[in-house]
Amino acid sequence: MTNASVIIPTYGDWEGLGACLAALSAQDIDPARFEIVVGNNNGEPDVPEELVLPSNARVVWEPKPGSYSARNAAVAESRGQVLFFTDADCVPANDWVSRGLQLLEDDPGVDRLAGRIQLTPAGDRWQIAELYDRLFNLRQARYVKRGYAATANLVVRRSLFERVGPFNDSLYSSGDKEWNRRAGKLDSGLRYCPDLVIEHGARASFEEHAKKRARVTKGRFLMKGEKRRPSLWSKLRHRLPSLSAAKVILRAPGLSMAERAGLWRLEQRLGRVEHETLRQLIRGEAAEHR
Repeated sequence: MTNASVIIPTYGDWEGLGACLAALSAQDIDPARFEIVVGNNNGEPDVPEELVLPSNARVVWEPKPGSYSARNAAVAESRGQVLFFTDADCVPANDWVSRGLQLLEDDPGVDRLAGRIQLTPAGDRWQIAELYDRLFNLRQARYVKRGYAATANLVVRRSLFERVGPFNDSLYSSGDKEWNRRAGKLDSGLRYCPDLVIEHGARASFEEHAKKRARVTKGRFLMKGEKRRPSLWSKLRHRLPSLSAAKVILRAPGLSMAERAGLWRLEQRLGRVEHETLRQLIRGEAAEHR
């Protein structure tokens, strides 16, 4: 019996996927107890010859753009009673699957587990863009307090997923939030598990952050409904300094004044990206952000 299915969407990140699959090959559980289903979201179904697929892994092609489309396709082809969601650029700890299964077995009242997402720098020192990612993104414990969890490290009983339904594949971002909010309406229990760990390389450039900010802005806009127009305040606030971001930067421990200044400059630049994306959305000009 397949106890678990690991679901991984990918869009061209074959190198990252290879590292993720290698980590899954090193799990401390019999590979016969879990399967790996990769949702290939590229325009063509072919995968690189050098990609090493574990014996318990297979690839499903989903040409409809969007990671949530790829996740839905992979789930539809999976057989496990527990779904482990992660991303191609994540590296699970070697006890990730076994610990997730044990946590659910020990707590039958919980349907969803949100694991810790440990951001890591590319080198020995954290660069400004990486520090920004560490301070502001993938804060799983914070997300759980708000009723949702990032799919970079989310474990769900299949019975719940079938009750809630698939991810909203019209979204390019915030689909994990939207799905978890639907699950919460069914009185599904969500638990944060700091010992259920995956590692995720921190974004290392402004361009990466700008792409994410634009994608998230569009996702939030679509979640509220394309016909709903933001209030005057919501349009203006993207031009104003972010007080909440300033508090995070000022209160973060162990940072130099130069680092705090660099973080603030990056936040201001991203605020301009958010404002421009919102302007384009209102005017119907925004392009797709993958």
